[in-house]
Amino acid sequence: MNRAASLITLAITGALALAGCSAGTSPAPASTMTAATATASPAATASAAQPETAAAAQAAAEQYFGLYSAGQFAAAYGLLAPSAQRAVSLATWVAVHRGCPAEAAGLAYKVSKATVTGGTAIVSVSLAGVAASLGSESEALTYSAGRWGLAPDDLSMYRHGSVKADIDAAKAAGYCAKS
Repeated sequence: MNRAASLITLAITGALALAGCSAGTSPAPASTMTAATATASPAATASAAQPETAAAAQAAAEQYFGLYSAGQFAAAYGLLAPSAQRAVSLATWVAVHRGCPAEAAGLAYKVSKATVTGGTAIVSVSLAGVAASLGSESEALTYSAGRWGLAPDDLSMYRHGSVKADIDAAKAAGYCAKS
């Protein structure tokens, strides 16, 4: 995995490649989400009904990446899809991300090109500013119980039997910032 892909992939917790996903919906305009603009409460986000639109999916992704960039992993967890929350506990999610900060920690993300097909949205995510030249990844969100949630396609990083083993595996794979 090249450096650009690993920076984006770790921060996003897994790249998603969904072939043939096109609803013919116009993408929403790109925007940049920074840690300073990620202020909404995860409880409010999780309980507030959101429309099943590309704009709402993009807004949910922007909020997730803003919180993640700010190191607010518990709040970001609240914006995961229910399927991801069932697969990884809050305690494990937070401990792994605190123990394995991404090389892109603290950097701003740009979320754009939201396309909705049924109950799935695909957004394009890249690092913002100068780091944008590193490329982008597509990420999926699913619509369930009146809200959009990020649906990482690979949660195997959290299945090594303990938080320490999960962190060790992530470090061995090159996903963590070098200390």
